[in-house]
Amino acid sequence: MSFYAETVFPWFLDRSLDTPAIRGRRKRLVEDAQGDVLEIGFGTGATLPFYNREMIRHLSVVEPSTGMNKRAKAMIARLNWPITIDALAGEDLPFEAESFDCVVSSLTLCSVADPPRVLAEIWRVLRPGGTFRFFEHVASKDANRRKWQNRLNPVQRIVGVGCNLNRDTVALIRSANFDLGPVPQQIEPSFPFAAYLPVVEGVAHKPV
Repeated sequence: MSFYAETVFPWFLDRSLDTPAIRGRRKRLVEDAQGDVLEIGFGTGATLPFYNREMIRHLSVVEPSTGMNKRAKAMIARLNWPITIDALAGEDLPFEAESFDCVVSSLTLCSVADPPRVLAEIWRVLRPGGTFRFFEHVASKDANRRKWQNRLNPVQRIVGVGCNLNRDTVALIRSANFDLGPVPQQIEPSFPFAAYLPVVEGVAHKPV
């Protein structure tokens, strides 16, 4: 991978997304996670401070980027949490079926190469009754904004190291057979180009 992808981009993510509002969203995402938990696309470890360690039996994380892992390991060391990062993508999770009570995704599904395959893997490793907790930016429901997302997406994929502006992630989650209620889109003002990066937060369930 390039110097930009492995050094500049991880630094930029940490700087640009370290805001009170984003920290609050990350806290909501993971503070109720419990049991055996897996986070895919762990990135620089920005969610780690917000897990409730008393509720976690074991936390596993996967992240394919060497640059992200370097920064994440520093976070793990600061928090003194003995976590090993599997340097793998979400398309091929190295875990047995029904291994986890909860899977977490934070600004990850926008960038994976094969979203249906990743979601199928999440489904496979979740126990019946388990939860998939997600915080993602998605394709806008506004037609004009969606048009601009489509136009800008080729540039975004380069600048964002594979990140897509125009993924209908909620529809993909529903199509993976998860139970999921209404998921309203929100504008997060602290995001760069916020109007073109609507976000969603939700908890999907694998039926018992």
